[in-house]
Amino acid sequence: MPRPPPSNGLGPASRPSSASELAEEAGNYVYNPTVPLRHWVGAAETLYREGSIYRREGNLAKAYMLLHRFSSLYLNNLAKHPLAKTPEGKKMLKTLQRRLPSVIGQLEEMKPQIDEAHHEWQRMSEAERKEVQDFSSEKSPEYAAHASRDPALAWSNRARAKVLDAGENQELAVDLATKEFRRRKAERYTGAWEQEDEERNGRHQVDRDWTYTREVPTGDDDLQRQMELARRRLDHPDEVEQYTPIRPTQQLTLRSSSYNYPTISKSSPLHYDPSQSERLRDEVGPQPPRPPKEFVSRNESLNRSYAPLVPRKELDQSTMPPSDQEMFSPPPPAVPDKTPNTDQPKKKERYTFKPADYLENGDPLRPVFLPEGLRREFVQLAADKTRQGIEMCGLLCGTIVNNALFVTCLLIPEQKGTPDTCETINESSYFDFMDKEDLVQLGWIHTHPTQTCFMSSRDLHTHAGYQIMTPESIAIVCAPRYEPSWGVFRLTNPPGLNHLLQCSKTDTFHQHDIDSNLLYKDASHPPGHVYISKRLDYYVHDLRPEA
Repeated sequence: MPRPPPSNGLGPASRPSSASELAEEAGNYVYNPTVPLRHWVGAAETLYREGSIYRREGNLAKAYMLLHRFSSLYLNNLAKHPLAKTPEGKKMLKTLQRRLPSVIGQLEEMKPQIDEAHHEWQRMSEAERKEVQDFSSEKSPEYAAHASRDPALAWSNRARAKVLDAGENQELAVDLATKEFRRRKAERYTGAWEQEDEERNGRHQVDRDWTYTREVPTGDDDLQRQMELARRRLDHPDEVEQYTPIRPTQQLTLRSSSYNYPTISKSSPLHYDPSQSERLRDEVGPQPPRPPKEFVSRNESLNRSYAPLVPRKELDQSTMPPSDQEMFSPPPPAVPDKTPNTDQPKKKERYTFKPADYLENGDPLRPVFLPEGLRREFVQLAADKTRQGIEMCGLLCGTIVNNALFVTCLLIPEQKGTPDTCETINESSYFDFMDKEDLVQLGWIHTHPTQTCFMSSRDLHTHAGYQIMTPESIAIVCAPRYEPSWGVFRLTNPPGLNHLLQCSKTDTFHQHDIDSNLLYKDASHPPGHVYISKRLDYYVHDLRPEA
């Protein structure tokens, strides 16, 4: 595989980019309106969720780049897609439009912190930079050359990152991810993530400055006006005027359209009051302990109309490593120290797994962990269709922890299949499910009931839609009647991805100008970026009406 030549890079803790440099990188993508809108919406949702996770983990450079790309993709491309004004298109884009004000508010919040790290790095001496770089055990010249291109590996003056090799630390990666899954699950049940975003946006006056975006559009002209203001806010945040406040009824209308998130009144924001917590504990007194949170119904938990008590989030911290407790827990109430502490506050430490492989153009590929049993269970679910000679497909969904991707859900969408093809239908249903479960799309899996294990021309075009924004996306092909019976693949880039995006042929089977062996390759490790794990748990969710 071609690699960029080694350089005198800055090593494992690479030079942090400025906000303007990250914004420029965010705009470096290829948009093709012939790619189905559902793939673009899925790509945008993945950008949003990945950016949100990196932001919560303290990896602001990567978060800024991803969320800026999300905003640019929606404002500059998806809103103008040929299907954007169709009923189904409007339905798919509705959630992206709803996310935009919060995203741009988060970008405004992160920008000064990113520039602060960039300026501090420039002020550091060579000796200080070397000391920072020595914090990581990874010192190869090849890694240093690539690290300078990866925002996830950039040095931070707020949270030091220990860079690890996922291949050499597979069990640790799964253990850290499992603990993080539990923590996120507890926070979803309590609505903590939504509450945290509300409080953060309130502190930075996002609602006051962005009230115009909360209006419910009454027509295309209103939507166009809002999008133009959003573009100006994104490109020139210091030059945009204040906006006219909206009526309270409009705020309530938009709130009610959210996807079953707890409603938090803007007029009375939730604050943690230690004395109130103590009074509540005194009142409870001898009452028996309440059942654990795990026994509460998911639907009941997600549809509560009241805001949960903040102290509840402390219950699951015993399962978290100390670094995660520091990073994700809300600030504790002020308590007088027994002895004065004149030392500087301790900087947060976080883990970051380095890329497991690189594209042919040198772009990094994060490690992907795939549960060993998922493929076999999918083949069993597809057995009836396979006997009928009909293809079946599923979506590989999961999340990100410490710059590694973990497949945690096999999602079976509504679909229609033939002996040679399989297409998803009613895409809004699986977008809604992933929104509720806070999942990102990491690839897809499908059967070849009558053919061998390979990527057909239709498969290649389908996967281009997955890989266009998430280069780590994988395609699993299962051919139960042949050997090899399965494979994990990705497109090459270049030449595969760009060639397929430019191909206008629509026949199920058609020839390309480039040999198929050059269009895609095996993604399993070694030497690829996909690790098969026996210890990673997953679940199956079937959206088909007949299931």
